[in-house]
Amino acid sequence: MQIAYFNGKFLSKEDVKISPDDRGFLFADGVYEVVRWYEGFFFDMDSHLSRLKRSLRELRINWAEVDMFPALSHELIKQNNLENQPAMIYLQVSRGAAKRSHNFPSSEVPPTVYANAWGFVPDIQSKESGIKVMLKEDIRWNRCDIKSVALLANTLSFQEAYQVGLQECIFVRNGLITEGSHSNIFFVIDGMLCTHPESNHILSGVTRKNILRIADELGIKIREEAVQESRIRFIKEAFISNTSAEVTPVTVLGGNTIGDGVPGHVTKLIQEKFDSEVKNKHEN
Repeated sequence: MQIAYFNGKFLSKEDVKISPDDRGFLFADGVYEVVRWYEGFFFDMDSHLSRLKRSLRELRINWAEVDMFPALSHELIKQNNLENQPAMIYLQVSRGAAKRSHNFPSSEVPPTVYANAWGFVPDIQSKESGIKVMLKEDIRWNRCDIKSVALLANTLSFQEAYQVGLQECIFVRNGLITEGSHSNIFFVIDGMLCTHPESNHILSGVTRKNILRIADELGIKIREEAVQESRIRFIKEAFISNTSAEVTPVTVLGGNTIGDGVPGHVTKLIQEKFDSEVKNKHEN
């Protein structure tokens, strides 16, 4: 039996009942957060909590108990017997259930809060050999910085990539490469690590933030600047990042082979440092 968290209670996932009037269902009026469990700890939970608070503020959703996210995540791991395996926590907060209307309901309407946990097997092969991804015009709204549950454009685009055997869809907006359907993307050009700067056009990934820190500690030059699609031929290395995939090399981008078609030196350095930090946390 899988245990979930729902509006202040831990209960069987099958017993969770969400109102058909919930604004998350009717309007995709909500936010979510995903954090990874590393068989003993959550990686950078503080940043996940900070991003969750920001998303809630941006949508003007008041969840007074937001600071309990780390504690309820630990409890879900415990109650689902996931302490000794890789696992993910998914949390979603909607504006709550109220009569359907485009204006917000009364502030007395409580948010709907749901979270669950599941174990998973990390994709080691993709991290070692790299993935192939497609390029597509960015059809999403202009507030990609909010971790909103309104992901229809993302899922449609990812499905398009999936159906032709590719592992991610990378977006292009006005000729500039932004990010993936569920990942950030980095490039190595002339020995410099390049990625789109934080803005309303990308999600500020927690893994992204840590990669920039790691690169700086390794002495790798960094440029937070959007890369033009027309410069693909100059890209020597590329990789995506997210909570589950960590640092995953990209060997083919939009039909173009990147570098020698294998994970590059800078990518491997960052992977090794990231993995080392995780290992050190286990040992401590």
